[in-house]
Amino acid sequence: MGWVLLAGILVGAVINRLGTDLPARRLPQRPHCPYCGRRRPLYQWIALLAFLTRQQHCPSCDAPIPLRYPLVELGLAFLYGFLYQRYGFTSQFFFLALYTTVFMLIAITDLERRLILNVVTLPAMALAIVGSFFTDHVTWKSALLGGVVGYIFFMAAALLGNWLVGPGALGGGDVKLAAFIGLVTGFPNVIVALLLAILAGGVTSLFLLLSRLRSLRDPVPYGPFLIIGGWITMVWGAELARWFFRLG
Repeated sequence: MGWVLLAGILVGAVINRLGTDLPARRLPQRPHCPYCGRRRPLYQWIALLAFLTRQQHCPSCDAPIPLRYPLVELGLAFLYGFLYQRYGFTSQFFFLALYTTVFMLIAITDLERRLILNVVTLPAMALAIVGSFFTDHVTWKSALLGGVVGYIFFMAAALLGNWLVGPGALGGGDVKLAAFIGLVTGFPNVIVALLLAILAGGVTSLFLLLSRLRSLRDPVPYGPFLIIGGWITMVWGAELARWFFRLG
């Protein structure tokens, strides 16, 4: 288990770097302070370690490492550990850990920049197709059908949303993310994933409106809600689908 947690932390450090550099349209760089530009010392390359040793400030300008960095490392370590406990050291664990890593990277770029990048989603879709041949929770046929359903549903939602609300309601990145989730969860589980995403988005948006933290004109990134629905369905899709279709 220890090596799985360590892998989560190390991958999280890489994802943090990609989440910063890819939206800026630049190749990944060595960790550096975003304020003064000085390269970070080796002991700060792993943000969680820097925070635990209370050395999270830039030695040059004293600016702190953003809290997002240790949270991502800790989050991936926890999720990797959970997947390992559930699936053991299997191909299922390997691919679901990869999908989880993709979800984390997309969540970073969408929350911080409102960007879901093709350079992430397109290779991820190819990975999901390959993974459908090596995992038990989805076949390649259901994966492809799920991808098509996810893409068509959110393409229609984006066109309708942009017509009703205006440009930016949903973007092409959200549509591609929905297709990736469909490939990962398969059909009919993709329906459950999309319903969970809509429910999470609706409840959160209602809370933000009622608490006056957002107005109707303020955009809210939709990618994280898709990710929540997709990840939950990826892990518990069979159980959720049986419960959902029994109710129906």
